[in-house]
Amino acid sequence: MPDTNKAQKEFWNGAASTGWVAGQESLDRSLAGVTERLIERADISSGERVLDIGCGTGETSLLAAKKVGTTGTVLGVDISQPMLAHAETRAKAQNLPNVTFGVGDAQVDDLLKDADLMMSRFGVMFFEDPAAAFSNINKHMTSGGRLCFACWQSPKFNDWVSLPVSIARRYVTDEAPRDPLAPGPFALADDQRIKNILGEAGWQDVECAPVDFAMPWGDSPENAANGLLERGPIKPLIADLPQETIDKILAEIAAALPPGENGISLKGAIWIVTAKAG
Repeated sequence: MPDTNKAQKEFWNGAASTGWVAGQESLDRSLAGVTERLIERADISSGERVLDIGCGTGETSLLAAKKVGTTGTVLGVDISQPMLAHAETRAKAQNLPNVTFGVGDAQVDDLLKDADLMMSRFGVMFFEDPAAAFSNINKHMTSGGRLCFACWQSPKFNDWVSLPVSIARRYVTDEAPRDPLAPGPFALADDQRIKNILGEAGWQDVECAPVDFAMPWGDSPENAANGLLERGPIKPLIADLPQETIDKILAEIAAALPPGENGISLKGAIWIVTAKAG
């Protein structure tokens, strides 16, 4: 792959990917509300050619493969080799030969030609140059091809972020300010920025629909707190703290989590973005 998005490639092929592969089932449960709305809005038909950007461990690619049937094709693209290897294992286990996975950078690489649909569950917020990435994707679409992706709204609307971060910051005094537009989970939190980027990249009829959903994190406060540490926003924030302090933070998070009859859930807030290729 060309040397773009270097920091993201190093991150998603390092220790972070191990946690995401190990926690694949738990993560997919947490994001089930997102996945359901994404697949619904994508409106996938039999025989279509689908490009899944940032497919990770493959959940959305596998669902798309079942929708397109034996006459359709799905290509899942990601920069994380460990996650793609796990996705391939899942596809074989489910006997889905119409889905393939490949290492690729959607900002610069060749993708699935003449795609009817580009979809993504949280895989498009990490580009160094988002306009260039969406322009490259656009070039691979058939005439009138569709885009449908999910991205996070602002952290303040996501309790799974705001709650643990507010607790962790009591113990972190030297947090470096972060560029809110830098590649990361919330790089596309501003719907007007999304519209500007996609418009610059040649996409038409851009719509950003807000969606709230319940995000389950575990069957107990302790398990939920550990999940928020492993796959939530606070891991890099507290990485340099002593283990004793981390344990205190986890205990405080567990105590602050709202009780639930069926486990611990926190509010998630996303955009479901749709557009047509220009």
